[in-house]
Amino acid sequence: MEGSVADIGHLAAPAIGIASSLAAGLWFGRRGLRLMPALAGVIVAALAAARIAFVFQHADNYRDHPLLLLDVTDGGFSAMAGLFTAFVAGAELTRRTAALRRPLVAASLAGMTAWVAATVAMLDFAPAQLSVPLVEVRGLDGAPVQLRTLTTRPMVINLWATWCPPCRREMPVLRDAQRQHPELAFVFVNQGESAATIGRYLAQEGLDIDNVFTDPANAVAERTASFAYPTTLFFDGGGKLFMRHVGELNKTSLEERLAMLRKAGR
Repeated sequence: MEGSVADIGHLAAPAIGIASSLAAGLWFGRRGLRLMPALAGVIVAALAAARIAFVFQHADNYRDHPLLLLDVTDGGFSAMAGLFTAFVAGAELTRRTAALRRPLVAASLAGMTAWVAATVAMLDFAPAQLSVPLVEVRGLDGAPVQLRTLTTRPMVINLWATWCPPCRREMPVLRDAQRQHPELAFVFVNQGESAATIGRYLAQEGLDIDNVFTDPANAVAERTASFAYPTTLFFDGGGKLFMRHVGELNKTSLEERLAMLRKAGR
């Protein structure tokens, strides 16, 4: 269940936007306006444009894996491109029906406002001023470590489990990022499993990863209000939570968030 929730968690913002737009369209429909066909066209056009714009912004990451173009579960949409396309498509679809123009603009604005607001809210969906938790974790050799003492650099903490399919799929991406970004500290805190289970999984998958720890009591998840796996927490150099991502990260979505974290650090 947790893995399934995590898979769709980062699609919540577009879903909220679409739902808000459709709700506005239904409200206008109760007033006798046949708005839904035009609104559906605007939504489809806006989503397509938002996805295409995002892919072009990160073309290097998609060039070698073209099938990822269709993988919208990476949360890759450009809200600004979607907003612009919504207005253009709306103007064209209502060119001959002026009475629908204002309601369509209102419904589109409702959807885009909700989308942007939800996106901003989920960047830091956590208790106010959350810091790296003062929790003792253990290395795979059993040595205790205070999580907060690991580094003074910006830190990326990944909460994961071997039984979680999206956790397993994103692990090579996180491993590569750990190698490519030595200016950041990547910490992998397994939730609820033994060192032996974790060690077997890493060996079977051929994953050479540093900073892998056990947290048998799920203390880190509890202290950070992380209710689904995988959850990745991005902390700035002062140890304050900058961003939270629930669900699988691919190369593009991870690099985008790392760039934001580095920019915030400057």
